[in-house]
Amino acid sequence: MYRYDLADFMEDIRRNPFLRICLPLLLGIIFQYLLFPLQTGGLLFMALFLLSLMGLNMFRVYRIYSLAYLYGLHYFMIFFFMGISLVQFHPLKTAIPLNGEHFYELLVIENPENNDNSSRIDVKIRAFSANGEDWKKCSERSIIYMAKDSMRTFSPGDVLVCKTVFNEISPPQNPDEFDYREYLRRKKIFATSFVNAENAVRTDSGQINFYKKFIFNLQKYSLETLQNARLKSDELGVALALLTGNKQYLEDELRDSYTNSGTVHLLAVSGLHVGIVFMILNFVLRFMDRAKKLRLLKGLIILVSLWIYASIAGLASSIVRASLMFSVFVIADMLNKSKSTYNNIAFSCFIMCLVNPYVIFDTGFQLSYLAVTGIVYFQPKFMKPFSRCKGFVRTVLECMTVTVAAQLGTLPVILFIFKTFPTYFLFSNLILVPYTSVVMYIGVIVIALSWQSFLLTVSGFVLNYCIYLMNFIVKFFDGLPCSSINGFYLNGIQCTLLTASILLLAMLFSFKEKKLFAAILISMLGIFSIAAFHSYNVSTHREFGVFGVRRAFYAYFIENGTGFSIRDTNSINVSFDFNTKNYLIRRGFRSEQDLTALSLSDSIPNQYKGVLLFSGKKIALSSQLNVNDGFSGTPLNVDYLYVTGTQNIKPETVLSCYNPSKIVIANNLPAYKIAEWVKISESKKIPYHNVRTEGGFQVIIAKKNGKTKLPDKSPAVSF
Repeated sequence: MYRYDLADFMEDIRRNPFLRICLPLLLGIIFQYLLFPLQTGGLLFMALFLLSLMGLNMFRVYRIYSLAYLYGLHYFMIFFFMGISLVQFHPLKTAIPLNGEHFYELLVIENPENNDNSSRIDVKIRAFSANGEDWKKCSERSIIYMAKDSMRTFSPGDVLVCKTVFNEISPPQNPDEFDYREYLRRKKIFATSFVNAENAVRTDSGQINFYKKFIFNLQKYSLETLQNARLKSDELGVALALLTGNKQYLEDELRDSYTNSGTVHLLAVSGLHVGIVFMILNFVLRFMDRAKKLRLLKGLIILVSLWIYASIAGLASSIVRASLMFSVFVIADMLNKSKSTYNNIAFSCFIMCLVNPYVIFDTGFQLSYLAVTGIVYFQPKFMKPFSRCKGFVRTVLECMTVTVAAQLGTLPVILFIFKTFPTYFLFSNLILVPYTSVVMYIGVIVIALSWQSFLLTVSGFVLNYCIYLMNFIVKFFDGLPCSSINGFYLNGIQCTLLTASILLLAMLFSFKEKKLFAAILISMLGIFSIAAFHSYNVSTHREFGVFGVRRAFYAYFIENGTGFSIRDTNSINVSFDFNTKNYLIRRGFRSEQDLTALSLSDSIPNQYKGVLLFSGKKIALSSQLNVNDGFSGTPLNVDYLYVTGTQNIKPETVLSCYNPSKIVIANNLPAYKIAEWVKISESKKIPYHNVRTEGGFQVIIAKKNGKTKLPDKSPAVSF
């Protein structure tokens, strides 16, 4: 019986040269950006090292058998150095002045996107000036926001001149919060601005090339066609997401249903959708396979169509990856060349890194490549025991194994970043993945029949019903008990061990070594051991603090796996999961709904003078301090004073009655009030924490210290 061994593995690597190129390139990017960034001296040393390896190559030292490994090291270091250089050549810094009012010339480069209260417009800053006369040229992407109720509209290609302030994007305000600033920085966006539409003067229009104008017109045409087809709200949102990648019309509730059912990837244009477009084109143009010249023309039509579709869908990482891979397959087919899937994957990754090295840190990029690699490697091995199955049974098994392989490949990223796992993903995808192909076929027909109103109405009715059925299936799976397991906590070490386990499983499929199975068991044991240790820490953890949320007060108290929060009245029913979810999961809560929510008005009984005793710490809430007239006697010593914006009490009056060891200034105070508290804190030399500028505030209590009784509807607090 033939047995796959290391020599076979190395031969496979040799036959896929871009695998050997891509790995050191990725390592170089990670090394320079995340680990140990090299400065001029380090880069010079590495350049000299490469020159020495090149010298050895010139003298044919690599031909000596015992030194043959230097040949591989030589080329590894070349592409490792290339990865470092790519980061050096793409510095993450802005060329425009920040936090000061200037004149700007802006080019609108995307269709405006309407949010709840404003319109987002992607622009390119072409020039700026301090006085409106001495203009300095630049070329930098940015985002401006305008009031949604503004009567003015702008289109791609419009040139605007306005006087505004571009501010640096705020960093995360809470631990474990999504770093939106770093996300935009990797896209070369360093500042944003809110622009008054009435002060933005349109000086020119049509300042985009023909191709971009063509793409924007297609996007607009698709939107208007689907609207004229009389699709209902939810169905229109799904149709636009499937066909154009435009997700702004999707309702949050429907999006959550797709997430919980494990089918949210259907709404994000990716390799699946590009593959469907490819199959549609290949089917329609199959008559051109009869002649060689027609076959070449067919390949060109498919290539152009794929990239037009990718451009309409926004050129996200997953779309570009799939378009590059299909393009290579089409070109290889046109030239009658052999195709290697692994080499194709590595080639597309290499090209994307050359354009933007930071793309490898994009979640969409990671999920896309992990999913396709999982499918290519694991799916044939999962199907091997069912090789004799045919017909419908084989089709079902292939769909199931593809889903499992993709889920296995992306599992570490999904658990680490999204902290959720869809329970019924296998069954929902088994139904909806092939069904999505049908919906996209009908959607293309609807757009193709837009020239005739009756045909558009009929085809639109069919598409509306098909998407309604699709949404019904999604909501059915979402409504099942335990449709998704939320609140997974996976730290960096566990994520690394889980990734190692999957790689070891892949090696086990190939090499059939018992030691690999033992290594998998050890890795899984490590994951569960860390989970048990974390669970113990959660059960004995005590902490309190204030979350940094926009213009609201949100204090929280956690003790031994239970907790409560105190909020101002205006935000008691507002969700701040975006800010708090990841941190609360680390502390043992699936979401903020697991904390008992209390408003400032009912959190502490009057007899306790606005002071809460939590685990031996005295915490005073300024909104509940009845000190307008002061009170006689020595000021009450408290550990922390939480200053909120619900009462207009003078800082001097509060501090005449309370003597805090530290002042925490909440985010819901007006700016002038924050300035007053900062000034008096500094004058009295009282340590303070300004939540608006410093982010959230946390106090972790290392060991048990005092008594605490968590409040219910009528809290009883020790004091």
